[in-house]
Amino acid sequence: MEIYAEEFAHPTQASRVRLRVFQQPEGGFLVTEEWVGTATVVKTLGLFDARQPALEKAAARASELARQRFAPVGRA
Repeated sequence: MEIYAEEFAHPTQASRVRLRVFQQPEGGFLVTEEWVGTATVVKTLGLFDARQPALEKAAARASELARQRFAPVGRA
């Protein structure tokens, strides 16, 4: 089940980046980064035992993207 999703766009790049956090049915939380363009590339950012560290990882990556001039465009 998806518990967090946010999409980012760059002013000069066509690809968008989507960060997602999923709660796994067997336990744990999966954090992914998707680069969406002509093809979608999914990168795993981590698997966490608790919700808070997973959300913190997504927030840290969002901060990194902001430093690279990516801006949030809304919920995915």
